[in-house]
Amino acid sequence: MSLRAALIAVLALAPAAPAAAAEVSITVAPAAGVRLGSPTEVSGRVTDAGAPLAGRIVVLEVRRHPFDRAWGREAVTGTDDDGSFEFSPELDRNHRVRARLIGVSAEPDLLSAQRDAFVVPAFTLAFEQRGERQLRLRQTYTVPRDVKLSAPTRFYVGPCRRGTAGECTGTRARLRATAQTRRVRAGRYRAGATVLLPRSFRGRFRYVSCFVYSPGSGMGDPDQRCPRRLARLR
Repeated sequence: MSLRAALIAVLALAPAAPAAAAEVSITVAPAAGVRLGSPTEVSGRVTDAGAPLAGRIVVLEVRRHPFDRAWGREAVTGTDDDGSFEFSPELDRNHRVRARLIGVSAEPDLLSAQRDAFVVPAFTLAFEQRGERQLRLRQTYTVPRDVKLSAPTRFYVGPCRRGTAGECTGTRARLRATAQTRRVRAGRYRAGATVLLPRSFRGRFRYVSCFVYSPGSGMGDPDQRCPRRLARLR
């Protein structure tokens, strides 16, 4: 056998290099979650060896807290020219989400990684000023009727230092009260506290609240924590 024939025989026996596999990326924003009633932005991109795959069908699949049921189909879309896709589901509880690229011809479906999509209670924070120094703070929560909230609500109050344009320039607020979050009726909770403002505030203040995950509620990031002493003001 000639050297050339031997080389051809070896090449024929060698396995063919596998075709580059498609990839499906997925991102959930904002990572900290959205308030109940607001859409969650789920986006991603489908590529093959770095090249975008346009016109492909992508299915958004979700699994609702407590994540013990089968995955369900939430929405369907197609990829754009750059291979990107977007979904904006309005979820009522924490979910796990993933994207399924529907296979064509003999190709199997392809799944993305799973991502957490957090949903926190809808809430309103209000105050009533009683005199120059006394402040009544109240936070009201709206949740699905079967959700139970148990975590306390923390209220932070800081001074309002006026800037050159008259705006408040304070950047931090101190923890002034921790209040029990009480059930008003199914789907509605409330927490309130009365705070005495320091004289140095001169009746001007800024305030913010914080609440963490209630075990078993399926609403919010279980790893979220509230500041122990000082909260940052935006």
